[in-house]
Amino acid sequence: MAMLRYLRTHPFSTMALCNIVGDLCYVGFAFDSAQAVSLPKLAGALFTIVAHTILLAYGDDQARHIAGEKGLLSSIVLRLRASAQRLLVGMPDGLRKWARVKPIGVSFAMLALNGAGLLADAVRHGDPATVASLAQVALGSFIVLGCACFAAADFVRGQRAADALTTAAPVILTLATAASWALAATTLNPFVITSVVVFGISNLAGYFTRIEKPLPAGET
Repeated sequence: MAMLRYLRTHPFSTMALCNIVGDLCYVGFAFDSAQAVSLPKLAGALFTIVAHTILLAYGDDQARHIAGEKGLLSSIVLRLRASAQRLLVGMPDGLRKWARVKPIGVSFAMLALNGAGLLADAVRHGDPATVASLAQVALGSFIVLGCACFAAADFVRGQRAADALTTAAPVILTLATAASWALAATTLNPFVITSVVVFGISNLAGYFTRIEKPLPAGET
């Protein structure tokens, strides 16, 4: 299938761009016209913007993969990376150090907060008897778990553990996509519907990615 072939050869650029678009949709979802602005959802969504800015600016290994993929998506992501680097010139030294050393870990830990915001909003304002609320609880939970797996993969030392986590993360985030479908079907929110499509593509691309760990001393 042409799409799968493209995802296999362009996984990092596809995943990066789809995740940016999908997470920006959650900002719109926080301003859902059917209710007042949800502060938990908005706070979580704003964390995603910071997370993607850090990942673009300091994710050197990912940028190397993206540059090697070439093509339109690669060009777009690399231009966004240059803008992110200019934007983060004034970042505090402590956060910059963590971001440079563990850009995936720091960024995906922040992305998990988007799920926490959705979960908090559903628990605080939702009706547990409705499908929409249950779908949002599931969505928030799976986002937290999936992003936590990607974050942990950057912090663990062994390649085997990192591979296991990066294999589990897309599976969990695929479950989040299923929950998004239920939420989209019950709310008919255009932002949620858009996020379903782009995150579905991102999850497929995630199966073709790998976080490479440095070899222990003495191994080649």
